[in-house]
Amino acid sequence: MIKKPAYLVEGNMEQKFIQIVCPSAPVQRINCNGDSVCLESIAKRVGSLGRLLHKRYSPLVVIFDRERRQETVAEIREEFLKHLSKEGLDTQVIVGIPDRDIENWILADYATFAGAAKIDAELIPPSFEGEKGKSIIKKLNQSDQPYVETVHGVTWLKSCRPDIMRKNSPSFAEFADALTDLSCWWLDQKHLS
Repeated sequence: MIKKPAYLVEGNMEQKFIQIVCPSAPVQRINCNGDSVCLESIAKRVGSLGRLLHKRYSPLVVIFDRERRQETVAEIREEFLKHLSKEGLDTQVIVGIPDRDIENWILADYATFAGAAKIDAELIPPSFEGEKGKSIIKKLNQSDQPYVETVHGVTWLKSCRPDIMRKNSPSFAEFADALTDLSCWWLDQKHLS
């Protein structure tokens, strides 16, 4: 049986990206954004949205950023799932947490990002997990146009190669590995690296 996922995501960039790569899946914004939002609040919001979806869709795929939280991605996921367990969802939940923000996943395929952004790949730091990816991208941007998440971010993320991202980003690898039972052309594409 083909699984029909529903996506609950933190921001506009994530929503637009999922709408492009998974056009038949529902995508809802969580509307809880930033490191000042407690994980219990995110879990309650996901629970509310999830109760509307969990009878027709499985799994529920949740994506939100680590932001500036001190806990590791694993600790955040564990605490979030503990709070979410109180919300009465009767379906599988897959959680993706970029280590610090979604731009870190773009930087995980730095060669593709550099080509798309027209910057020198040598300028990109070799390690970016745990750093503010959005800040790195803004510093590297040499264009006349400022970085716009819902324009540049979506385009760059879509052009990235998931197989390369898996190698360079532990947070992306863990998330992508949890999605292996889903049919997704973007995740399934094979590139010559």
